[in-house]
Amino acid sequence: MDHFHNILHKLEAFSRKYYTQLFIKGSLLFLALGAIFTLCIISLEYLLWLNKTGRLILLISGGVALLYLFIWQIGRPLVYLFRLKKGITPKEASRIIGRHFANVGDKLYNLFDLLENEEKTELLEASIAQRSAQLAPVPFKKAVDLREGLKYVKYLAAPVLIVLIIILSGNYGDFMGSYKRVVNYDVAYEPPAPFSFVLLTTEEEVLEDKSYLLQVTTRGSVQPEDVVIVLNNQEYLLRNNNGVFEHTLAPPIEDAIFYFKGGGVTSRNYEIKSLEVPAMQGFQMELDYPGYLGLKSEKLLGTGNAVVPEGTRIRWSIQSKNTARITWANRDTVL
Repeated sequence: MDHFHNILHKLEAFSRKYYTQLFIKGSLLFLALGAIFTLCIISLEYLLWLNKTGRLILLISGGVALLYLFIWQIGRPLVYLFRLKKGITPKEASRIIGRHFANVGDKLYNLFDLLENEEKTELLEASIAQRSAQLAPVPFKKAVDLREGLKYVKYLAAPVLIVLIIILSGNYGDFMGSYKRVVNYDVAYEPPAPFSFVLLTTEEEVLEDKSYLLQVTTRGSVQPEDVVIVLNNQEYLLRNNNGVFEHTLAPPIEDAIFYFKGGGVTSRNYEIKSLEVPAMQGFQMELDYPGYLGLKSEKLLGTGNAVVPEGTRIRWSIQSKNTARITWANRDTVL
């Protein structure tokens, strides 16, 4: 019966290879189907922006589906591979081997039929020994090709292609944000605004004595009918100039923080800084005439032009703001 025991050992090796192939196949199918199912769940949240209950349902259904796939495609072959549960029987293995090897056919299956015969005669034992000797050289393990399991790699192409399309579309960040919303189902999320404000005026520093034109437009699927600017807690309606909303700040301009509102959307805060401009606020000439004329001293306001007698002493008084120094230039003197 040595040949028969050899057959049993080879059937055991065949069984291990058989379940190894199922494990490879199941792992690839789990990755492919799990990825596709996960992408479907994320897509639903990405498109619908569900509430907490809806996201919880997605999370539970996704977890249950992935767990089922794991148990059925990976856990089940591992249980049989490590003999935690009885797997394929020798007679079932015989059918598979018989279909693969033409010279085996039903011989191996019939061998186990003979073993089930309760009448253990010498003729029966001789027949079992003869059949075992004939089948002993057959490499049963070759009836299983592990490369057959690897062919399921092609099913991974679908989820990989979908992810590549999402990345190339530029929406990968928003799409994966939907995954975070599903995982954190109990956190409240607001759907994105249908448009955003884009400030066209880039100058952040302006002269206090010059008017300043603010221009803003919107980017998105829709455009609001009206836009207001909130400046120093006051709201001003902007002019719509072919999709560009405008508002002119009149001097004197002060430092300010402002933002825009429209269509239920509020922009971020912007800031402008006012630059002080040097300016003269008063100009005075004090004329001290020579004594021989007998004239009293005189003051001229707001002018720098005068015709005076020779010998008159003149003092200029200038009032200014935002000024550190004033330089006076004559034809031959700078003071």
